[in-house]
Amino acid sequence: CCIDRVDRDEPRLWAYDDSERELLLGATANLPELRAVIERGRPARDVKGLWMVQATLVELDDLYSLVEALMDATRSRRRLDALHGLLATLCTSIDGF
Repeated sequence: CCIDRVDRDEPRLWAYDDSERELLLGATANLPELRAVIERGRPARDVKGLWMVQATLVELDDLYSLVEALMDATRSRRRLDALHGLLATLCTSIDGF
């Protein structure tokens, strides 16, 4: 994903589910800036278990980098699948599709 061509402070909507939220809360325990993004999320009104957050492109890009690092550090197929899903949703939000 590339954010160089757009305003880096432009807010974007990003969605993640309950299990992804738990994974990210654990992964950001010592990263207060990124943890704040996850904690800012609010439950979606119409979809149980879905969280929505407005985040800047910089914040989303930082989360993308974190997820890539988590992928490099894990061998669990199940966790890798979850992380691949997170990358996909982050990329979609960053690219604005």
